[in-house]
Amino acid sequence: MQAGNEAGGSDGSTARQRLARRLIAVQEEQRLRLSRELHDDLGQMLASLALELHNVRADSAELDDRLARAAKLVDQLSGRVHDAAWNLRPADLDRLGLRASVEDLTAVLCDQLGIACDVDLEALSSPLPTETRLTLYRIAQEALTNIGKHAAPNRVSVTAHIHDNRIRLTIEDDGRGFDGEGEPGPGHLGLAGMKERLALVGGQLKLETAKGKGTTVYADVPLAG
Repeated sequence: MQAGNEAGGSDGSTARQRLARRLIAVQEEQRLRLSRELHDDLGQMLASLALELHNVRADSAELDDRLARAAKLVDQLSGRVHDAAWNLRPADLDRLGLRASVEDLTAVLCDQLGIACDVDLEALSSPLPTETRLTLYRIAQEALTNIGKHAAPNRVSVTAHIHDNRIRLTIEDDGRGFDGEGEPGPGHLGLAGMKERLALVGGQLKLETAKGKGTTVYADVPLAG
């Protein structure tokens, strides 16, 4: 009976893993669909509206100031739509690959914070299963977003290296850090969620942090699926 219970427990764990992986796959499919709809439908409509406003401005000098403000709002809204679509599922992830996508994430953060970033992501050019590629991208996205919101760093380092047929993505900042004994503050991706997502692709998460001494996130995954 004991052996049967152990087997049943193993089967249950496997079933839960399959379900979790399927839920993540469905979520990514929905993100991709919404991203395309935002970019294709709303993006085209906003472009058409901007053109119409430009034409009206050319013919109506009295309304020039109001139309200029309206055109500025359209430009801002277009930028918001682009950012929302990109955050849901960046086109570069499918078109250019994981390396370019994480480099873009890092460049955007550095530009927003006005800081220097050290980047060495050649290892991310290695072929990876789609599920692993998406997982590493989401880890990088969340880690960099958290840095931008909470860390107030002077420098950020994003690197990837291959060792023993595993790839390690390391994201490090010299910012505020937090109490490593507990969970990060509000807005941070929960450590448990990051660990669970990595575990589904055979990966592991390690975090080093201390108040006033920055934070380092390590994400290790096998090269083979």
